[in-house]
Amino acid sequence: MTATFKGLGRIVAATSALALLAACNGPIDSDLRGGFGGFSTADAALGVTAARPAPDNRGIISYPGYQVVVARRDDTVTDVAARVGADPAVLARYNGLNVGDRLNEGAVLALPSRVAEPSAATGAAGTGPIMAPGDVGLTQMAGSAIERAADKEISVATLPPSAPGEPARQVGQEPIRHRVERGETAYTVARLYGVSVRSLSEWNGLDANFTIREGQYLLIPLVSENGTAARPPLATTTAPGVGSPTPPPPSASKPLPAETPAPL
Repeated sequence: MTATFKGLGRIVAATSALALLAACNGPIDSDLRGGFGGFSTADAALGVTAARPAPDNRGIISYPGYQVVVARRDDTVTDVAARVGADPAVLARYNGLNVGDRLNEGAVLALPSRVAEPSAATGAAGTGPIMAPGDVGLTQMAGSAIERAADKEISVATLPPSAPGEPARQVGQEPIRHRVERGETAYTVARLYGVSVRSLSEWNGLDANFTIREGQYLLIPLVSENGTAARPPLATTTAPGVGSPTPPPPSASKPLPAETPAPL
């Protein structure tokens, strides 16, 4: 009889839990990181994520502030360095790798110094780095095309030359580039910038376990319908005790009060 009541209790508890979940208005965090004081990835997964820009034939994606190279299948760091004309040892050290390390297909390596810009000769849709809409000169490009790139394109638009002889240019937002610190995971980085861990993985060619390493550079996916950059990182939490006054210790010279024996 006792076992029957216990089983009934479990059924009632499970039913109550399901009813509580059904009553929730917000999204359910299926990986349960939102429970018990942890962080939730549910809100981050709701953001609309742009596709990563296509690299040129060498694997180069170029922005005004930095360049990255996308690895091919079975590439090592040495293979990538040879393809873009970089020093293998410098490239490996800059990305927290060894020269012989094999890379995931689609993995992103940050370039420590700029190489030749993409162009039609390297299979790129436009010449030069991908420029922000506000940085493209109105005298060189059609203003209406810039407005279309800023307002309607989710990632990168290729603007036609405004005059004969002018190169075609690509216009889009430059993503934030995050360098991984010790103890960080793909989940904590995604939460930091308000993007989904899956989009972070797709932009950076992570493996099925979303593995990242100390010293790795990650491109933070562009989010929202007009391809704007992700939000800046959230404010870091102050460690306990930091910034609060420390109370003075009790004086060792002041004797403790005499104890009065309890009456019998």
